[in-house]
Amino acid sequence: ERARVADLESGRAGLQLVKITGSSFAEFARDEHTTLPERPDRPLYIWCDIGWRYTEPRDALGDKPARYVAGEQVADLAASVFHEFVSLSIQHLVHEIGQRMFLRWPQLSEVSFEAQNRLWDLAGESSDDERLKVYADPRPPFGRIGLRLRRE
Repeated sequence: ERARVADLESGRAGLQLVKITGSSFAEFARDEHTTLPERPDRPLYIWCDIGWRYTEPRDALGDKPARYVAGEQVADLAASVFHEFVSLSIQHLVHEIGQRMFLRWPQLSEVSFEAQNRLWDLAGESSDDERLKVYADPRPPFGRIGLRLRRE
């Protein structure tokens, strides 16, 4: 008799994604704790872990290869969305990646994200050419964003 898989979460950890343009930090709710200014276009560098659950946990075991979702496929989809999608925030970006995962893999019941904004700090700018900038590693603490989406 085969063992029954009651619950299982798959994942891809340690993705690092970077782009110089095509991301903004705008149109978000502000409160007394919001310190960052709105930016219509900015570079973006994130570290991201992505998890997913199957509607039928046995699909993760690969008995039916067409229903198995490989971590490499998830990383490729996330990188494609990251580079093509103009996001308003990291939350907006990971939500879009999750929605695209649901479209691509209908056998998934849930996707989750743990992302860190590791965008470099601006260390200096040229007074002659605004395009010339120098960046340094970010100062801690790093922003951390968690999101879990469940299929209805």
